Amino acid sequence: MAPAKKRKSRGLKTKAGDSLEKFRPVVAYAPSPMIMADRAGTIVLANARAEELFGYAPGELGGRKIEALVPPRFRDAHPAHRGKFHEAPSERAMGAGRDLYGARKDGSEVPVEIGLNPVKTAEGDFVLASIVDITERKALEKRLSQTETLAAVGGMAAAVAHEIRNPLGSIVMGAKALARGDLRPDDLKSVMSVLVGESGRLNRTLEDFLQFARPREPKLQSGDLNATTREVLAAVKSDPVIAGKVVVEERLDRKLPPAPFDPDLIRQVLWNVIRNGFQALNGKGRLEIRTEALPGKVLVRVSDTGPGIAADRLEKVFLPFYTTKTKGTGLGLSISRNILVAHGGELSIESEPGRGTRVDISLPLSRQR
Repeated sequence: MAPAKKRKSRGLKTKAGDSLEKFRPVVAYAPSPMIMADRAGTIVLANARAEELFGYAPGELGGRKIEALVPPRFRDAHPAHRGKFHEAPSERAMGAGRDLYGARKDGSEVPVEIGLNPVKTAEGDFVLASIVDITERKALEKRLSQTETLAAVGGMAAAVAHEIRNPLGSIVMGAKALARGDLRPDDLKSVMSVLVGESGRLNRTLEDFLQFARPREPKLQSGDLNATTREVLAAVKSDPVIAGKVVVEERLDRKLPPAPFDPDLIRQVLWNVIRNGFQALNGKGRLEIRTEALPGKVLVRVSDTGPGIAADRLEKVFLPFYTTKTKGTGLGLSISRNILVAHGGELSIESEPGRGTRVDISLPLSRQR
């Protein structure tokens, strides 16, 4: 005799003639708040824990509409959601992916999680709701969030203070030397060079911080990504200290379609990424710049043959103020990724120690805003 086929459960079922009363002890002795309502939304069973959670006296919930436990701002829409549930009943979490709140009798609200289970009886269709009060969990999450925020602010303040203190100290020392008025011509030239250089460094630090803290919206216009890439690459190569003896290979797709982007912001992204590639090579090696058209987007790929990045460091490269360099704020990649996200694009990095690093900059071909 062939074995009977298993059928997927669609909730709790009773045999014909069984009474709803058989569910009363199940609800009454459940360890968590539990409520059963009929298809019309009328509460037929509620245990003491549910009455306590929502602030009702014993027996007071029975006969009320389930909407009485829904906050007023969601109450009008709830009957429609209830109807959809009964059209396709299944075990599920109520409002998956959203914060849920229940309304107490006194009008206050309580954060909850609710599990729904359809129940079919000879007396009709019902839904059994198991409720969890998550007030303590929400309070803990809030405390953790505040702690993390304070830690982040503290770390940011320390990093900014460090980046400002160093050039500021050099500027103060240079100013004191000038104030003495006894510098020889060569020393005067050196001091002036320090003042100019450190002032520029201080200004760049403040600009980076302000852009990270208050990024501006991109002003999209149709542009040639090849032309922008060439422009930035030429600017970086013009600095002999950075470029050194690096061999640069340009593989720009001549058929690259125009894309909507903010020229100033994308120049900044390309400048950060291309300069990082040169700096990783430390004056020798090979850097490849490639552009490519992909389905729905255009891509700039910057690959270097440098030392690569260890896995534990690669996970942190987008963190604000994280840097492996002796100079720099560590904001370049964070700002660059934020710029690309605002464009609807993406910045990704692949690297392996001893095998170099590859950075992909992608922009969508259609406007995202």
